[in-house]
Formats: sequence, C-alpha cells, structure tokens
Amino acid sequence: MSTHDSDARASHPLTPYGWSSQVEAAFDAVALTSEHVLLPARVSAARRGGAEVLLPKPETAEHAPAVRRAARTDPASAPTSGDWVAVRRSGDAWLIEAVLERSSALVRQGVATDSHDQVLAANVDAVLICEAADQGPNVGRLERFLTLAWASGATPVVAVTKADLAGDRLAEVVELVESVAGGADVHTVSARTGDGLDDLARLLLPGSTWVLLGTSGAGKSSLVNAIAGRTLMDTGEIRNDKRGRHTTTRRQLLTLPGGAMVLDIPGVRRIDVPGDTDGVDQTFDDIREFAERCRFADCSHGPEPGCAVVAAVDEGELDARRLDRWNRLRREAERNRSRADRRLREEEKRRWKANDKVARDARRRKRGHAF
Repeated sequence: MSTHDSDARASHPLTPYGWSSQVEAAFDAVALTSEHVLLPARVSAARRGGAEVLLPKPETAEHAPAVRRAARTDPASAPTSGDWVAVRRSGDAWLIEAVLERSSALVRQGVATDSHDQVLAANVDAVLICEAADQGPNVGRLERFLTLAWASGATPVVAVTKADLAGDRLAEVVELVESVAGGADVHTVSARTGDGLDDLARLLLPGSTWVLLGTSGAGKSSLVNAIAGRTLMDTGEIRNDKRGRHTTTRRQLLTLPGGAMVLDIPGVRRIDVPGDTDGVDQTFDDIREFAERCRFADCSHGPEPGCAVVAAVDEGELDARRLDRWNRLRREAERNRSRADRRLREEEKRRWKANDKVARDARRRKRGHAF
C-alpha cells in the first residue's frame, strides 16, 4: 500500500465509521456500473422500507425499487445495521440503490421450515459475548453464542460481566467460561467497580465495529456506558428472578469516545446455530483436535475402533457432556443447512412456475392477436 493510498483513506470522511480499501473496492464495483451518481454510506439503524445512514452526517434513506425487489425474494439481503450501501439523491430524498458485499454477517437462523434467516449485524469485526457472573454461566448457551460468532466471520471475545456480584464463585465461573471459550479471549469485568475495563477497552480500536451479544440482564449496556465514561445506552432493572428487562429495542451503531463502534442487540436467550458446521467446530476446537487423531477419517466417534475422541472421554481428558453438546450442535447445523437448501429449491421452483405462467400468458396473447 502506497503512502498516497494510505493518506487518501485516512482523509476519507467515512474513515471514522470503518471505511477501508475493501469497502472502497466494493463501492467502486457498484458505482462504476450504475447510471446514477452514487455515494457510499453506512447504515446505523435499519427500519421498515428504509434506514438511517451515515454520509457521514446522519440522514434518512428509503429503499430503491431494486433493493425492495431483492428483499422480497431474500429478506436477508435488505440493508441492516452495519451494512455499507450505495445511495443516491432523488429530489429531496436519499435512496439506497445497493447493499455492498458484506465482509461478515451475524445471522440468526430461521426457525420455521419456510422462514428466512435474519441478518442481525453486518461488517462486524468482533462479537463481544456478555455472560453475567452472578447468573451463570450457562455453558450450552455460551457455546451457541460462540458458534454464531465464529460462523459470522468476526472474532468472538467473551466478557464475564458483573464480576463484583459473583462473590466467592467468581474464580469457578471464570474457569468454566474459559473451559468452553475455545480460541476466544475471556475478560473478567465489572462496570460498577471498573475492574478489567482498561484491558477490554484496549481492544476497541478506532474504526472497528463490535456487536454485543448476550441475554437481557447480562450487563451489555452498563458495560458500554462504563467504557465510554458516559451514558450511551439505557440500562434496565433486574427482576426478582435475575432476568433483565429489554432495554434495547432496535439495533443501532453507536460510536465510543475512542473511535470504536458498538452495536447492541436486544437480549436473546437462545439462537439456533447457522447451517454451517465450521462455526461449531471452531467453538469445539478441543474436540476437533482429538477427532483429527482418529484412525478413520469418517469416524462417528462412537463404537469404531481407534476413536481418539472416545478415548479422550474414557481417560478424563474430555468432558462427556461437552461431547454430547458438540454432537447436538453439529446435527442441528446440518439440519438447518438442509432446511435452507430445501427452502431455496422451493423458492426457485416457485420462480420457475411464475416465469412459466408469464410466458404461457404471453403466448396466448400472441395467438389471440394472430386471428
């Protein structure tokens, strides 16, 4: 990279929002083939039929017809928080003409057979998973969050929050979290006392984008406010059952004083894993390492001879419950991939039938005009 290129990017008005050479190339690919004069922008918050965008000044933009048509076919293609988009001026309004290629996407798997996946956040560099020390940890839920983060293409980081409320259990909680975190860094923090905040804040580099993931009451908003040194997010009271109230009602990019951007997501208790076993395998990298030592490449880690995974369980090197959770998540990921493939085939079949009907109607009209 030349000094000139570096200086040009550093002086770009969207640099504080994560503008990079990769984004620039994606924008150029769209802008150079468009009949309109386009400008790049970043979506700070999505809403029905439009979005709030940073140009870099905040503006409101509506979906152009092409974006609306694409979203009807595939809702996951609609602009979402974190997206880079190409916009144009139309009279007094801004129109989102295209969504640029995403470098990462945090995707919630569709639940129903015919439901589409939902993109929770796009172009995220890191996923900060918050697990409250006084409430858990729930290792099964944490493994699901880690799987979702790894599958997104972003880097997961785990924050054990509310460390001041865990009492004598803190060391046990942290040890358990670290035992399932795999390759993700784990930070123990307290928004109230400030413990651990400096180390975590050093990861929040200027121009980087982070998304917060965790249940309601995990202390996500309090953590961000403590790092920022002021109130950026509303916080809610904790109920008697220690469950938090939803204080985040929509996903919106916020900029920290240090220049990093954070995106809070309404608290979730369970997320189905995406149809991609790579995310599962990265979360369970310890089991994957054992599996690579198995005698047979297609070992099911059951009754086969020479199974290194079963041997690790027998020798106490691997928790049998963790192996069960790995198997469950892999099966779930494979089912979800199969379901997504089936949905795509059915949608393609519907499009084919619709196109065939249009063609048949056109032929009938043509024959009618012939007489």
